[in-house]
Amino acid sequence: MSEIWQRKMRTYFKVHDFNKDGYVGQERFVGLIRSLASVLNAAPETREKVAEDMSKLWLKFMKAGDLKKDARLTATILIESMKQQLYDPEFILLGNAVVRGMFHMLDVSRDGYLQREEFETWIRGIGIPPELWDTQIAFDGIDANKDGQLSIDEFVRAFFEFFFSQDESDPNKFFFGQLVD
Repeated sequence: MSEIWQRKMRTYFKVHDFNKDGYVGQERFVGLIRSLASVLNAAPETREKVAEDMSKLWLKFMKAGDLKKDARLTATILIESMKQQLYDPEFILLGNAVVRGMFHMLDVSRDGYLQREEFETWIRGIGIPPELWDTQIAFDGIDANKDGQLSIDEFVRAFFEFFFSQDESDPNKFFFGQLVD
């Protein structure tokens, strides 16, 4: 995999490494969704379904890394696990369910679109310091039809482009904030 892809995976890892100790356990991995849900006051059934799907993704990471359920990931293990699973149909279905659930949690207005303010809640909800994420670049990159709001299709496409694209110029590389080195 390319260097840009590996940087994106390290960035994704950073989002989950709340205390910056270089490890992510299941509690932190699923905790990201729970903390986002509490910020948004998400419906309990949505929150629990997304947390359940995140737990299933965690188990896929553990299985690919030949690790026990209660083990902790490092950035290196995450990258190796992602390489093994990236094209696995079950992994893709779980990722799709998680990102769609996140969209519905973020769509506080329940109009089927994310406005810039709702999108910015994403930043606060996942704990990225605002100075590390240019919301203008991220939002505009996701807003493919340039109508000033994000549809679920645009949000899901951007999520998957983050994980699949190896194009350095792809604006969706900022889906989880500025890329780490």
